[in-house]
Amino acid sequence: MLFEGKTVIVTGAGSGVGRSLAIGFSRDGAEVIGIGRTQESLADTASRCDGRMRFVVGDVAREADVESLFEEAARDGGHVDVLINNAAVYPRQEFLTGTHAEWVSAFETNVFGMALCCRKALPGMLDRGYGRIVNMGSFAWKGPIAEASAYSTSKAAVWILTKSLVTEIDREQYPDVLVNELVAGQFKTGMSDVGEDPDAAYIHARNVVNLPTGGPTGEIFLGSEIYAEESGGLRARLKRLAGRLSGG
Repeated sequence: MLFEGKTVIVTGAGSGVGRSLAIGFSRDGAEVIGIGRTQESLADTASRCDGRMRFVVGDVAREADVESLFEEAARDGGHVDVLINNAAVYPRQEFLTGTHAEWVSAFETNVFGMALCCRKALPGMLDRGYGRIVNMGSFAWKGPIAEASAYSTSKAAVWILTKSLVTEIDREQYPDVLVNELVAGQFKTGMSDVGEDPDAAYIHARNVVNLPTGGPTGEIFLGSEIYAEESGGLRARLKRLAGRLSGG
């Protein structure tokens, strides 16, 4: 199987895209370690993963909970090969209606929690010379809508965080430690009433994780394509990777 022998952490694994990613990686042979806030939802996800998923109930914004997550991954001598930073919250309220604390709480999950998981995952990846971090992003910041200022602003920070991490990873010394942002699409989940089935996200995450040694890093992937800003406009650079990444 494609990810046999790999350990994949998926944050926000209890529902939506996170659940679909956990199921997809487990079916491709990975050992999945999930985190989410609800025991019942995580147990439901695990029941669909053919015995290949363990989980921790917790909040990625809490350092103690993230410590527990990585301790679970390290149990019996294990280590983290892949980190999928998927956990996010989407408070729907006008900027002046909500409190400052409520606005900040979106950053605690969407940005600070993501950074905390990266901080825990990267040292081991660098020590072993292998790792993949996929930060799940959104283009909400490109066209903000009403009642979404916290979500849109926090998602803008995901790209800056991703790019910043890559600037500190020596490309020649660590050609097999890749950090990218994935905007997989719009999906019908608890955050949105419209979009594709969340299961459609997995093929894109799989392709980004399966990038070869020396492959793209510090990029935004729109689906399975690298996204680029060119010629005064924004468009997807048609660089389909799926065939090459799967060895075809």
